[in-house]
Amino acid sequence: MRPPTIATKCASDPPKFAFFRVGAASKKDATQAVYRARHIELIKFPRRAMEPYRTNPFDLPRNIEIAMNSIVVNLSRRVANTLDHGYHHSRVRNAILAIRSRKKTEQLFSDCKRFVVFLVPGLDTVNGGIMSICSIASETEKLLAANRVRVAVCTAYSEPRILRYTKFDNEVDILSFADLLPRFPPGSEVLVHVPEMFVQKFVSNCPSIYRSRSDVNWRFNILLQMDKIPQKEAVEIVKQIGPTTVTLAYKAIAAEAGQRLDCPTHFISWFISPEDFERREYFDKKPLIIISPDLHPLKSEIVRRIAEALPDHEIIEIWNMTYEKYKSTIKNAKFAFTFGEGLDGYFAETIFCGGVGMAWFDDRYFTPEFRNLDGVFRDSKHALASVAEFLKTTNNEVRYRAVADAQFELVARTFDRKEYLDNIKTFYEKYFRDSAPIL
Repeated sequence: MRPPTIATKCASDPPKFAFFRVGAASKKDATQAVYRARHIELIKFPRRAMEPYRTNPFDLPRNIEIAMNSIVVNLSRRVANTLDHGYHHSRVRNAILAIRSRKKTEQLFSDCKRFVVFLVPGLDTVNGGIMSICSIASETEKLLAANRVRVAVCTAYSEPRILRYTKFDNEVDILSFADLLPRFPPGSEVLVHVPEMFVQKFVSNCPSIYRSRSDVNWRFNILLQMDKIPQKEAVEIVKQIGPTTVTLAYKAIAAEAGQRLDCPTHFISWFISPEDFERREYFDKKPLIIISPDLHPLKSEIVRRIAEALPDHEIIEIWNMTYEKYKSTIKNAKFAFTFGEGLDGYFAETIFCGGVGMAWFDDRYFTPEFRNLDGVFRDSKHALASVAEFLKTTNNEVRYRAVADAQFELVARTFDRKEYLDNIKTFYEKYFRDSAPIL
């Protein structure tokens, strides 16, 4: 059974700041979940920032409490990771999945010598990067199918096999790159999309995998979906195997990425757009605030001030939810505060649902027109000083609607579906030229 979702229940009195788990099966389960959730947070956050999250049901001395928590959490993680690794790398499991995917793999090679491959880790998960890859892959298939170009999403070489992503709605079949590699016809042209975080693991640490098929014309594209620009040394190895480009989710990092990696860059944007969300007005919202799961030294104190500003509002930290559960949560939320990139899904998708997003300005992600937008603070210290007043003044119908409308207008222009699709089309016309779609 999927673990229940961590949420944060805020009260006006800071010492009563408490975690609870949504969907706990019983009071006993809920109590145990509170204990587990609290002490996981004790490990994550610096000691000084941890006071609001602290709980001690056994009244232990604080130093003993933290030491015991550290031992239990680390041991539990090691056991869980060992079991998980053993399961996913099981020869029997992978042999069964290879049989189940064989037919789809063989269909990919029917009368074709041009391929676009998206590499992913062998983990059934949901996050913005994985959903973005699936979206780009789906749109790529629509664009290039008429030109007899085959598109596949694959677990990378030596990664565990999976067949589908089950935590968000999609129709993407996931194959294994190990099955594709020996089947590429001699002289094939293969464009490999690699997520930025896995350039080293999937390509530069194992160039022999690609060089074993020297009869294949390799091309690579690095999917730069956050400010995690890979090491130039790793990218240089990729470039030695085949021509390499970089596609960007954020315009603001284009110049830096191009300069650091010495590769052509192309802006694509994100797959999200307002058409996919139900927009609700102020009085249709619940007294609910969501926060992102990202870590930050000031997170604890910012959340405390949010709770003090609106003590009748529930605060939920988005964690371990399916995408559909997440969407059903944010459509009811009045406010969202992201501690991540800023211009991310927590911010934009809440705004598409009629909510008000909060973040601090980061010029790696936000373009300049966001700098003076209500709800976007100058930096994290400004957010700490101003968030309570912002919430108090915005939590009325007139002001709320003005802020929500201004945010919606700007974010909807930023995440425009037509522009997103045009950007994907232009990329293939420019860098996979012979496969440009016939329009």
